[in-house]
Amino acid sequence: MSDHSRFTLAALTVILAACGGSTGAAGGGGAPADGPSPPIDGEGGAPPSGGGGASQGGGGDGEDPSTPAPGTLSARYPDDEGIGADPAVLFHDDFEAGWGRWDGPTADTRTLRIEADPAVAHGGRGYLRSTVTTADLAEAVYISSSTWVTHERVDAIYWRFHVRFPELAPNPHHWVRMAAGTEGWDSSGLANTVPAGDQGFWFDFDTNTDDVFNFYVYWYKMRSGRCNDGSATPGCAGDQGTTYYYGNVFEPPEQAPFPRDRWFCVEMHARANTVGESDGALAFWIDGVPIGDYRPGHPVGTWLRAQFHTGGCEFSACTPPEPFGGFDFRSSEDVRFKSFMLDAYYERDSDVRRRTEMEERGLTVSDARTILYDDVVIATERIGCRR
Repeated sequence: MSDHSRFTLAALTVILAACGGSTGAAGGGGAPADGPSPPIDGEGGAPPSGGGGASQGGGGDGEDPSTPAPGTLSARYPDDEGIGADPAVLFHDDFEAGWGRWDGPTADTRTLRIEADPAVAHGGRGYLRSTVTTADLAEAVYISSSTWVTHERVDAIYWRFHVRFPELAPNPHHWVRMAAGTEGWDSSGLANTVPAGDQGFWFDFDTNTDDVFNFYVYWYKMRSGRCNDGSATPGCAGDQGTTYYYGNVFEPPEQAPFPRDRWFCVEMHARANTVGESDGALAFWIDGVPIGDYRPGHPVGTWLRAQFHTGGCEFSACTPPEPFGGFDFRSSEDVRFKSFMLDAYYERDSDVRRRTEMEERGLTVSDARTILYDDVVIATERIGCRR
């Protein structure tokens, strides 16, 4: 997330679209966009993926998503028929009835529109298209192509949507956002900020230039990228000289890239901790295959600055791997999961870097950053992929 409010940007998208203006916050005002920690002193490049886990993923060789996992909502509701009426479901949109189910936007915008084409949709006729072009980013430094919805607040939650990336183009700077909080708390505009434990926490589900996924997490016990041990003590080992708190990264190793130009199924699960305990958890599946699973005692890995490396890492500053300690997400029971955003969020400079990296690999990169969405469900039990 950038320092700009994503809800504000999404609302601005609607306004500017109606006026024929640019999308997002133009002119480069405000603080720099959110970003990962710099490399360890004296160590260039990205760390090795390490071992551990059975992260096969990418949607290429997993379970057949047309056969929902036993016991899931999709197994009880073939083709999602009637799924929205199940008492476990907090939100459902298959985009067959146009706008109206999301808090915003309430109509097509410059970058978002609902389309009807059974040859393209994952199921039925309707689907949501997000497209941000190179020309759009020439006009605006930050663009948030986002839906958002607030739902009943709960302590444990599942999300599912089907998605398709039809073009080879840079992925968003940040992508899908899930937030927990008190009734009036908002996660927007809080990049590089440690949230109060009695107010809220949030995480993004992101993808990088390698087309693999990670959680990007903010909570009151998060680690700083300043020091190797995650603290912000001046003079520490690996001191970066500046204190900052950007999202802590959890990227499962050994992921296969997600498939381009076909629909695949994303499921996520989160559990808030018992207050005073570190028993919170995060997990995700691609096409029904478990890829990331972070809970007390699992996986084994190493913290280095603001990233947890499953299986350990090989920098000189890395400590021996240990079982993950779980998440102490909140200090108040009034902090509960409350909102969801399909937010293709782009930042001009990071987009240029990603495009350059792709072109250096010999790839032909599209000027249209298109993402298609369909069959969105939020529930209090596992949903499974739509048949």
